[in-house]
Amino acid sequence: MRFPLTVFTTAVHRPICNALLVIAFLLATASSGVAQDYSADGQGYSSMAPVTSRGANGFDPTSTIYDQPTKPGTNTRPAGWAGGAPSNASPWPRPDASTVVPVGDVQPCEGTTIIARVGSTAILESDVIGDVNKMLEANKSKIPPGMVDHYREVWIQQRLKSAIETKLVYEDAKRTIPSERWPDIEKQLAGSFEEGQLDRLIKKEGVANARELDQKLRKYGTSLEREKHAFIEMALAQEWGKQQVRRDDEITYDQMLTYYREHQDEFTTPARADWEELMVRFAKYPTKAAAFDAVARMGNQVFGGASFAEVAKTSSDGSSSQEGGRRGWICRGSHVCAAIDTALFQLPIGQMSPILESELGYHIVRVVKREDVAVKPFLDAQVDIKDKIVRQRSAKQLREYMEKLQARTPVWTIFDKKTGEQQTAMPQTPVRR
Repeated sequence: MRFPLTVFTTAVHRPICNALLVIAFLLATASSGVAQDYSADGQGYSSMAPVTSRGANGFDPTSTIYDQPTKPGTNTRPAGWAGGAPSNASPWPRPDASTVVPVGDVQPCEGTTIIARVGSTAILESDVIGDVNKMLEANKSKIPPGMVDHYREVWIQQRLKSAIETKLVYEDAKRTIPSERWPDIEKQLAGSFEEGQLDRLIKKEGVANARELDQKLRKYGTSLEREKHAFIEMALAQEWGKQQVRRDDEITYDQMLTYYREHQDEFTTPARADWEELMVRFAKYPTKAAAFDAVARMGNQVFGGASFAEVAKTSSDGSSSQEGGRRGWICRGSHVCAAIDTALFQLPIGQMSPILESELGYHIVRVVKREDVAVKPFLDAQVDIKDKIVRQRSAKQLREYMEKLQARTPVWTIFDKKTGEQQTAMPQTPVRR
């Protein structure tokens, strides 16, 4: 299963710069060590001790309840979701029948549905539903009746793609970094969350303190502890991804010149004009003749010495009438009306056009300023070219890195095509988060 590269380009959470510099150093030194198993027993588990220091806003991570968020309301998952996944769609064996508790005897906690697996690590519904419920709340007036489940499922799938990619990189970092480095890394990131991210979340949600923030987050199906955990994973994945990119490869003069010649459009500024307009809409007049007379009167007023801007404000139907008819800059070939586009690049500056007709109405235009096509010389573009090549190479290396991770790590999601027998019991393999 392949996903677009998003974890390195979309910063959902931004750690404080000083903390990131320390983490970058820790990761750089850690990555030179020998890759280790997750634990001494090699069973795929790792211990993640909670941070015990009290942070800003009176937030004490050790006082946070490590349970599932309270139910955010009815229908938190799309009605069509299955209780499990097709047995042949997941790379993990189905549990032995003797170990499966009858479905009718238990009720799973809200948010504990496994919606994806990345290697041996599960992604739960509650890992993504908080952001989705916030989006549903923010857009509830725009969602047609009966379409809430549809949008919920679409947004969950979108959010899940990013979560899977983050998890792939995060787990690769955990495989590689020696276990003795983890306490320092987690301490730096947890401190960064408490010192910066926590304040940002409190302000964004309009609450007074961390306790109120946690209560509000739980209404959406998440919690403050989950937000901190997501922050740590995202920040570490971003920094670990940067470690996979080599930036010391030489960029030669010939390579820059080749790039310049092959991407000439990137260094070319098209001709453009700064213009203003008087306009009447056909829809506001009984006949075209009446509309023509109206725009002609406006033009004659300006010819008679009236201010173009004042006439536009009082009489024009154009979209910029309240700005005095000023339309701003437009590039050649950009206007939908060919007659207006031609006039803007042929009229002498400061001269009013004849009356022009478009599908919407009649127009009189005037050019305020105009600039011809400009090509940045190679000598002036070299710094930009070097930066572009560096970004191009970095993106290629990141794509190759992600492809390797995806090729060697089994990924399953609840949205995969369901074929064969449906599995009704929850997967019983150990959940590692």
